Order: sequence, then structure tokens, then C-alpha cells
Amino acid sequence: MPTERPRIQVTLDKDTNAMLIALAESKECSVSAAASNLIMEALELHEDMALSKLADKRLKETKKWISHEEAWSDVK
Repeated sequence: MPTERPRIQVTLDKDTNAMLIALAESKECSVSAAASNLIMEALELHEDMALSKLADKRLKETKKWISHEEAWSDVK
């Protein structure tokens, strides 16, 4: 039965494969599920780093700061 989820093929060295198998066993999941979870975690980390870099850039470029009270003074 064909799957609706895309598949990829990855070649691993023996040590990496052994670590992935050990991780899958410790998480009680399949090796492919463990690999998928690791890929998702890595992508989230890359996204976090990119957003952090953008936030740092915006902080450096901010010309004017206002107080909390000033920002919310018109809100009732």
C-alpha cells in the first residue's frame, strides 16, 4: 500500500546507525520514527536560531524605546 507521507533515503555510517538504533530502542519506536523526530528537532532548532538572529538584529536597529505605561496608556 503506498503511503501519503513522502519518503527519503539516507546513508549512515555504522556508528551513526548504531546510535540511531539505540535511540529508537530507548524511545520504543521504529528507527524511521526516531530519525524523523531527530530531523524535526533539528529543523526547529534552525528555525529558532534564525528567529533569534532576526530578533537580535531588530534590537540593534531599534531607535526609540517606550515604557510599558506609555505603550498601554490608551488601552482601556
